[in-house]
Formats: sequence, structure tokens, C-alpha cells
Amino acid sequence: MSGKEFTLRYEFENVGELGAEEIKKTPEEEHFGVKWRIQIKHWGDYLALFLYSNVAGNQNIHTNLTPKIFSKNGEKTRSVSESWVFKNRKRDWDSLCWSRLTGWQTMKNEYLDDGKLEVEIHVKIKKMIGFRKELRSFGEEMEQFSDVILKVEDRKFYVLKLYLSTHSPYFTTLFLGKFQESEKSEIELKDIYSQDFQYYLEVLYGENGIDDDTVEGILSVADMFDTPLSVKKCEDYLVKESKMALKKKLELAGNYRLDKLKKMCLDHIKSRADIRSVIPKNPGKMDPMTKRGFTLKWVFEDVEKMGEEGKY
Repeated sequence: MSGKEFTLRYEFENVGELGAEEIKKTPEEEHFGVKWRIQIKHWGDYLALFLYSNVAGNQNIHTNLTPKIFSKNGEKTRSVSESWVFKNRKRDWDSLCWSRLTGWQTMKNEYLDDGKLEVEIHVKIKKMIGFRKELRSFGEEMEQFSDVILKVEDRKFYVLKLYLSTHSPYFTTLFLGKFQESEKSEIELKDIYSQDFQYYLEVLYGENGIDDDTVEGILSVADMFDTPLSVKKCEDYLVKESKMALKKKLELAGNYRLDKLKKMCLDHIKSRADIRSVIPKNPGKMDPMTKRGFTLKWVFEDVEKMGEEGKY
């Protein structure tokens, strides 16, 4: 997605009365399916300005941002420009902070109009990753075709126990085992993102929803819930269709024990330079089989080089 722009504009009141570390924030606004808000803060001797976005799961929003404040008569502005990628950082909202947009006293003397401060942030979205139209609904309209509700974060998914159980031993135990949850009509699932679970269910229900933006999230859920069919579909996609970098593919292969993908990656590595290009910053986190494959290639390269030089 590209070419998306919007402007958030708000007039804060009683700004000069803010004490140290106190904040004011705007109501939320929704643009392009995402909620946004502005916040100001009295931060030491400066005015700090924040832009918040509620990105979720594996979503990323690549932006160019231009925040502005306006003087009393509108003849003077203070602005900066910056690029930023909003993404989920294990909290509800991600934010960018301009911590020293202007001095606090300068703001009070030159920009406040009867205690009011006019703030504007222009947002130009360069790219949105992890956003697409959902291929299948699991909302309330599916209630008559379901027998259990799975709650993930703030979303409810209406599904059939037996269908999920035929694909996942985890759900077999959860729904049909002798546990308290098996008797409940609504069960909360923790430690996963709702958007990843949506994509996971789509694949399980036969939709072709795997792409480079969704595959990692689907794998994480399928691995957690022991769903071999979904894992296989993800691996087939990564082997045959994905345009991901080799380094990322190898990381996924190690994390989710994707042997076919791992073999394909190792087959594409022909030299020490190739090996260096895919080794992560912390090689200790690589799975042992991948490191063993690298070691063997390294040895074979040395042997071939020795042969070319007539040393054996």
C-alpha cells in the first residue's frame, strides 16, 4: 500500500498550566484502519510531542512525519520532519517522541494563545505491512455455525470445536479432554496476537492467505497449537513462492524446525561469504543442525581450495 496521507490537528487548552512531567492527549482518530493520537508533555525545560499508533501483531507502518506548532497569530511555526516505522513493541501503542520540539518558556511566550496551543502532525504512509482484507469472518455473524468462542486479545472468534480438534492435538485436549475449559462456551487464548490467529484460522479453513507479511505469524500460532497442516502449507510457501531474504528464511527454518526449507537455504549457500551474509548477530541462537551444515560447507570449501592449489 502507498500514497496514503492524513493530518492530525488539535488545539490543546491550558497548556501553560502543565506541571513537570504532566501530559495532555487528544481523542483517538482512525485513519486507514489504524487508530492514532497526539500527546504533549512538559518534559524538563522543553515541550515534548508524541504521535501514537495502535499497530498490532506483525504490522508495520513506514511513515514520513511532519509535526508543527503554530504561534499566536499563525505567522510563525516550529516544525521538523522525520521517518519512522510504527510496529508492535510488546505494548498496546507504539509512539515517536520529539522530546525537544521547543523550549517550554519559548512555547509559553511565543506559541500559546490564551493558554491554547495548536498542534498539527502530517502523516505520509509509505508502506503498510501486515495489513490486508480478511479473507474469512469468524465474528458474531458466524455464531449459528459455531459451538465455542475463542477470545484472543480484544477479539472473539466463533469456531467449531470438532473442526479445530481434527487439525490440532492441542485443541483436541482443550475441547474434549477432562479440563475445566472443555465445559466453557468462551475460552481465552493467551500469548498470541489476534491478527495472527485470524490468519491461522483462515489457512485452517482453506483460504489462501499465506504471504510474506503473514507467514511468520501463522507459523508462530501453528507451532504453539501443534497444527501440522498449517506448518506444512507455510513451509511450502516459503520454499516455492516467498521473496524473503535467505537469512530470514533460514531463521524461520531453525525456529520452526522446517527441514525442507532449511535444506533449500543451505543448498543456496556456496561460499564463506554466503555464510557470513546469513549468520545472525548472535550465532549462539542458531539451531545446532544449521550450524553443523555451515561447518561442513566451510570444511568442504577449504578442501576444494587445497585441491586447486595442489596441497593434497
